[in-house]
Amino acid sequence: MGNLAHAGSRREPIEAATLERVLAEAAGAAAGADDAATVIGRALDILHEGLGEAGASAFVLEHGRLWSVGVRGYSAPPFGLTLDEGIVGRAARTCSVQMIVDVKSDPDFVPVLGDTVSELAVPIVIDGGLVGIVNIETRRRLPAGCDSDVASLAAALAAPLVELRASRNIGLSALARLFVYMSSLRDPGAIAEIAVGALARALPLETSQLLLLDESGDLVETATWSSGGDGVEPLSGDVLQDLRGLLEESAVIELLDAGKVQVPGLAGSRVRSVVIVPLRASGEEFGLLVGASRFATGFDHGQGELAALLAAHTAASLDAALALGRERRSAHTDSLTGLLNRRGIEERLELALAETQDDRQPLSVVVLDCDDFKDVNDRAGHEVGDALLREIGILLETACPPGGSAARLGGDEFLVLLPGADSDAALAAAERVRETLDVGLDLAGFPVRLSAGISTYPYDGASARQLLRAADQALYRAKTTGKDRAIGFRELVRSARVEAPTGVPSERDRPGRRQADSAVVDAIAASEAMWAVTTVEAVLERLCKSVTFVVGATGTLVSRVEGPRLADMVRHSIRDIDLGEDTAYLISDFPVTQEVLEAMSPRSISFLDDDLDRAEAFVLRELRMNCALLVPLVVHGRAWGLVEAYDMRMRRFAREDEAVARFLVSQAGRRLESLGAATGGKRRLPLFRLPL
Repeated sequence: MGNLAHAGSRREPIEAATLERVLAEAAGAAAGADDAATVIGRALDILHEGLGEAGASAFVLEHGRLWSVGVRGYSAPPFGLTLDEGIVGRAARTCSVQMIVDVKSDPDFVPVLGDTVSELAVPIVIDGGLVGIVNIETRRRLPAGCDSDVASLAAALAAPLVELRASRNIGLSALARLFVYMSSLRDPGAIAEIAVGALARALPLETSQLLLLDESGDLVETATWSSGGDGVEPLSGDVLQDLRGLLEESAVIELLDAGKVQVPGLAGSRVRSVVIVPLRASGEEFGLLVGASRFATGFDHGQGELAALLAAHTAASLDAALALGRERRSAHTDSLTGLLNRRGIEERLELALAETQDDRQPLSVVVLDCDDFKDVNDRAGHEVGDALLREIGILLETACPPGGSAARLGGDEFLVLLPGADSDAALAAAERVRETLDVGLDLAGFPVRLSAGISTYPYDGASARQLLRAADQALYRAKTTGKDRAIGFRELVRSARVEAPTGVPSERDRPGRRQADSAVVDAIAASEAMWAVTTVEAVLERLCKSVTFVVGATGTLVSRVEGPRLADMVRHSIRDIDLGEDTAYLISDFPVTQEVLEAMSPRSISFLDDDLDRAEAFVLRELRMNCALLVPLVVHGRAWGLVEAYDMRMRRFAREDEAVARFLVSQAGRRLESLGAATGGKRRLPLFRLPL
């Protein structure tokens, strides 16, 4: 069949009749073919040539990936695709034809063939299960609405793809493509998964395993593949150790007769043959590829070469990935104790903090320091000091709670990261860690005590840097108040705060502060401005700006009650502060907010409070604020909405702030009554949930 495309017509759209004819011819490729590979090859040739040098490929689904069994028109064809990749992956996930006339309009499109205009991915499904995919990428636009034309193609290629998948044959060209893909991976586990699947395609095996040697020389299984059903089970660790002892030092690949080798674990088993392929790098063996079968008694020379090539490339890829892993671990590991170093724990803390913020869960940091460590070095020398630090590292790993991480920050300072632990849980965990270390060090001959400082997100800081600084400050307090103790940063805040005397107005601590009489004048002017506007939105905007200015807040937000939810409406802030996007949230998730709305009485909250509600604390940290004033917006005798004034400074809103804010909010409520604000449409906003 000739090529229908030429230089002058390549960009012309493909006519529907042409596509229908080419698909029908490809479906007829099975006629007269001797084997499945020939059928697939003929069909891909027809698709490639008949659709203007299109990229055409066929995949079979195996081991959770799509493996190519034939390609045309690709200089670097895909191999070993996961089911979340591109339009092909979408066709596999949905088991439905994906006809994309313009690939630029589809966010899932992954460019492989240059200048692709259209893509057609056809899933091959038998009895509700996906067998494989036939994919076509064209440089000429495909006609819309041709999905039905692919049914005959899918039906004709189903049996050949099933046969190819069952045969598990893999040729040199497919192996080369596999090597290109494997070389791009950096995860040893992912490389091992591909290797065990490929070994079972190169040799007639029912199970395959990849094992790596650990530091003690024991084999550790990294990946396994099995044909399933009533086939051979993966070999046990004892059997593998015994088989390894039978492997000649210079062997490239070894086929063993299970009935003849002296391995107790194979006696009486259904295994007839075992294939062992050593993994070597720089002349050193560091692992094995192993396969077993009930039926195979041998393999031809070509199959043996494929398996040896696979093992060699797998070894090279694994060696590179493992070396990279060792380098990364070295960069993040303290050489003396084996714990994470400062860089490693800071990165771990950043990741944990991001997860904590997403999940709205607490997180605590415990910084520990040896009491009088200098005396140890002075009396016994630095070798003893290093031995003490190593012992602390060993004990700290055993004392660290599940899910926690331990690190050496430097010198005799250590850190324990406790995701999910609030301040009380962190204090209890710190005491348990200190007790474990005290007992363990006594037994080891190092009668040294430790002090600890604790900080907790969201109460003591919004960032990793703030949490570390807060824990350091708490540690310093523990050191200066007797040592051998753990202190939380919140204790420092409680002991340091100074309450304003009753009846005495507090000074405003921002530049250009105003006296109480000036605040009253400003409030009256703001009230007049609210009465001068004629829309609900304008009243709320005036209210936000007025509250922010008069009470000296960083920003103010007004939300409206919509049944069980509060929906953000208007906001205003100074200093280019971002109060976030409009959202809605369930009132019941926030007890203080619910209390303010039900009692219709204002409430001030601050990180200076001993009993700050956890849910409200997360909101403050989300906005990077330290205190808030919540005032109900009452219209027609009910809570119509909520006004929230926020401040970045570590303080409380004073009573005169609350009084002025109440006045402004009450004036806004009266104005809303006059404008008929009790009715109106609801806004559909993203729901902010707090999983507590």
